[in-house]
Amino acid sequence: MPAAGVPKTLIVATFVALSVGFGAGYWMATQSEVVPGEGTRDEAAPHPVGTEEYVQLGMTALGRGEFQEAERRFRQALDLAPESPDARTNLAVALMYQERWDEAWEQIQRAEAAAPDMPGPHFLEGIVLRDARGDTAGAREAWNRFLELVPEDSPQAATVREWIGQLDGEVPAESGGETEAGSPTEPPAGG
Repeated sequence: MPAAGVPKTLIVATFVALSVGFGAGYWMATQSEVVPGEGTRDEAAPHPVGTEEYVQLGMTALGRGEFQEAERRFRQALDLAPESPDARTNLAVALMYQERWDEAWEQIQRAEAAAPDMPGPHFLEGIVLRDARGDTAGAREAWNRFLELVPEDSPQAATVREWIGQLDGEVPAESGGETEAGSPTEPPAGG
């Protein structure tokens, strides 16, 4: 059950961060060579676990609603892998839950720069633009980029199409994806 006062948008952002994060790990694995010994446990190092373990600890904390702990774990991951778009994207979610919008924006921008074809940062960019900055045109642009990067039939794509429809006044904000007649909304043409 969501915490009182937590906007639905951030709950969905967490869901997307969790699901996109797993996809990002796969994407990152296909984009770079494996370096022997990288990310392995080294007891003498200032970090007793690797980047992936810190990201997983952060995801666990995020799932429990422990946003400061999640932030700490994602920052530890970034200590080890400063350009990790996965850790930056998840850090942005933790910061958004704490309503630290400018810091979240910085992390999103850095994640997009490191991995422009990773969908999660574009999704979060749209949320920040819409919810914190009131920039609906920018949100629409970010979400359209997100839709280019995810499977058309994914639940995340359906959610984003609904949000774009709300920006366009096509879907009532609290409809839950249904029209007044109660049927699911149709994805926009070319969607």
